[in-house]
Order: sequence, then structure tokens, then C-alpha cells
Amino acid sequence: MISAPSFAIVPLLIVVNVTFFFVAGGLFHWAFHRGPASRPARWRHQPCKEQSRRMMLAKLPLVIGNGILLNTMIGLGVALAPRFGRAYWDPRAHGLPYLVGSTVALFFFYHFALYYFHRTMHRPRWFRAFHHLHHRFKAPMFLDALYEHPFEAFYGGLVITAPLFLFPVNLWGFFVFFSVVGVHEIIDHSGIDVDLPLLSRARHHDDHHRRSNCYYGQLLPLLDRAHGSVLDDSGRAPRRRVG
Repeated sequence: MISAPSFAIVPLLIVVNVTFFFVAGGLFHWAFHRGPASRPARWRHQPCKEQSRRMMLAKLPLVIGNGILLNTMIGLGVALAPRFGRAYWDPRAHGLPYLVGSTVALFFFYHFALYYFHRTMHRPRWFRAFHHLHHRFKAPMFLDALYEHPFEAFYGGLVITAPLFLFPVNLWGFFVFFSVVGVHEIIDHSGIDVDLPLLSRARHHDDHHRRSNCYYGQLLPLLDRAHGSVLDDSGRAPRRRVG
């Protein structure tokens, strides 16, 4: 039986996850934009567009700040949930089928909680107030995964940690979920035609940055298909709206 972690997990997650974001994202960016795999016509969604080093450096304060904010919230959630929430460490506590099912449910919870929020952020008033910052660059690169208004980063942190307090979640399963989300966010904003199986395609999020009126889904493609917020065969975005 593992006891609830102390609050020391907060700085640990900040250091580990922020370092992983910059190292993994940076190496991935170098490999496909500068290194041996840098063949724009083959890999890049928008091969004629490239963010300059000056643009990237200008993003760093907000990116680092949002990384600290997000991982602070997750660290506090992991520290507090075994005491005051529903999270647990022992995989045997609720059985293996529940552990697997509840971990898979995290992906659906995340997808549903962010899809409608994301669509709301594209309404003119909310877009001007918050979301325009994330859409500043039409050809995204990995830093854009955290280049957003702190309000949106805060909401994302709430969505990720809320299940720990709402229903029994195994913390090992939670870390698997969170790791997949982190890797997917890097790939999703890479501008590179590489995808993780079963999850939403990186090209679709690239289309979202270019057009802003399609592919609002985070992590999964389900609600985009359900609401028709996809591009048709001619490349046109639908006129349908949620609600």
C-alpha cells in the first residue's frame, strides 16, 4: 500500500514534466524541421510556413508560466486526492477490470469537458478575450501546446484533475492518461504528419489552426464527427453549430 504523496510531488512534477515538454518537443521539432527527417513536402502539413527563432523565443515566458501552472494543479491534485478525493494507489482495490475501464473513461471525460469549452472559446467575445492568443500562429509548432491564455491553461488543469475527486481513479492509470495527453499535445501542435493510434489526427488540429472553424476536439475525434465539425471531401468546413 502506497501512502499519499507529500506536497513535494508538486515541484517534482513541474521539473520532470516541463523538462520533458521542452526536451521531447524540441528533439521532435529538430528531427522533422531541421534534422535528418526534415523533408517539408513529405512530413509537414504546411511546408511553406515556418516560425522563426525570434517568434519561438517570444513565446517562452508564457509557455513556461503555463507549464508551471498546469503541473502545480496536477501535483496538488495527486497530493490531495487520496486524502480528500476518490483517487487510490493499490491496483487491487477495485479490481483490474475497473482499473482499466476507469482509466479509459478519463480519455472520454477529458474529450467531452474540453470540446464544448473549446467551441465556446471560438465565439467572437470569448475568442477576442482569450483564445485569439493560441491562434496567433496559423502553422503551429510544439510550443503552441502551452501558448495560450492562463485562463485556458487553468481550465485545462481543472479538467485533468477533476476526476481524481469525482470518482475512484487509480493514480497509476491517471499517470498513464496524463502521459498520453502530454505526448499527444506535442504531436498535435508539431505541424508534422505523425499520429498516435485511436486519437485525433495531428493534421486535423493543424487544419483547426489554419481555419478556426473545424476540428475542435481534444484528444479524440468523436464529438467532431457527431457535430459535423470536420472538413468535407472538398476541404470546406461545415456551417453547423453546436446547440
